[in-house]
Amino acid sequence: MRIEARFGLILAVCFGFGLLVAGYISYTLAFREARAEVNEKSRVLLEMGISLRRYTVEEIAPIVSALPFDGAFHPQMVPSYGAQSTLKRFSDTFPDYVYRESSLNPTNVADRAADWEVGLIRAFKKDPALKELSGETGSQESLRYFLARPLRMTSTACLPCHSTPAAAPKAMVEQYGAGNGFGWEMNDVIGVQIVEVPVLPTRAKATNSVLVTVGSMTCVFVLSLTIFLLLLRRYVTRPLSAITRSTYLSSVGGDGVISPETPLNGQFQDLGQAVHRLKVSLNEALRLFERSNGTDRDSR
Repeated sequence: MRIEARFGLILAVCFGFGLLVAGYISYTLAFREARAEVNEKSRVLLEMGISLRRYTVEEIAPIVSALPFDGAFHPQMVPSYGAQSTLKRFSDTFPDYVYRESSLNPTNVADRAADWEVGLIRAFKKDPALKELSGETGSQESLRYFLARPLRMTSTACLPCHSTPAAAPKAMVEQYGAGNGFGWEMNDVIGVQIVEVPVLPTRAKATNSVLVTVGSMTCVFVLSLTIFLLLLRRYVTRPLSAITRSTYLSSVGGDGVISPETPLNGQFQDLGQAVHRLKVSLNEALRLFERSNGTDRDSR
């Protein structure tokens, strides 16, 4: 195997190992960065939900309550309705982000918690100091990242509608029934706010980032390796081959002259001169040896 091939193989193996390490590190960092970006956007959406709930309680509900009673129940004055209705319009434009408020005992059965959401509510109930939970739910293509915060009963203004059916507005009971959304207690966890985001786009973003990085590194390596092997052949292997050929020809009785077209610089020039001096020395030693043998034969 020629020296260029050996150097190329060694460098390729080292580069391949380095590329695997760099690819793994790059993917990990890119995925963390993408996940952090999603997490930050999810927090923003949760804060928007909280702000909309406060706006509904502080601005909308007083206005609706002051209107002449028309015998109907207006859900627009309910904080959960205001937040979810508004952010549903947001999700129409940005379908990857889904905002939802779930409860074990909601007034509107459409807000009833799914099985995995029940676990979140129970975790918040069990630990009052727990302020936030995040993780993944679903599987394969439906895998989604979620960020959840507890909804607590902190205002006495909510009790008339959620204590008992008898205390609730009749219009609300007629619209939603008397079997849901009652029995809530102060400071109890009544539900969760959840933002869900699909995981696959995050992974695809990280993968694309890694492919760009790995592809760029590979192009740079191939170009660098090509230039390196060309320079190696010109300044190392060609002079070395010329010196080897010259030495071989000298050993079999040839002239062993190195072509002037072959560049010999630095140590290779010193090596070529040393080989030439060795040849001259050997020729001189052989000439003296032959003369000595001829003199001895003449004296006999």
